[in-house]
Amino acid sequence: MSMLDLVKIFVILCLIWFGWQFADPYWNKYWLSKEVEKTAIYGTKRDIEEVRGLLTEAFAGYGIQKTGQDCYVYKDERNVVTIKCEYDAKVEVFGNLLHTYRMKVAVTKREEHNKFFN
Repeated sequence: MSMLDLVKIFVILCLIWFGWQFADPYWNKYWLSKEVEKTAIYGTKRDIEEVRGLLTEAFAGYGIQKTGQDCYVYKDERNVVTIKCEYDAKVEVFGNLLHTYRMKVAVTKREEHNKFFN
């Protein structure tokens, strides 16, 4: 392997890593929205303050500086829970901020009754 081949491999690896830095916020948003969905389902049977606590834990798990108090959380009389959150996802490379995505997560879940366990 020549030195030129090693440089090409290094450049390709750097481009892949650099591209991943821009894709990672969307990857995290996907999994965070799954957490918010589970929290909304949990909220159909529980108190709104418990839902806010779970949202705070989910945000902390993804390194987002938000709490459940920063989200719109509403539960109506039919036990339909709506959660809407916004947060900023920053793309930083070597300490330099390159881009900030404005991410939005919105979920609405209704209470489900299991006919087999009632």
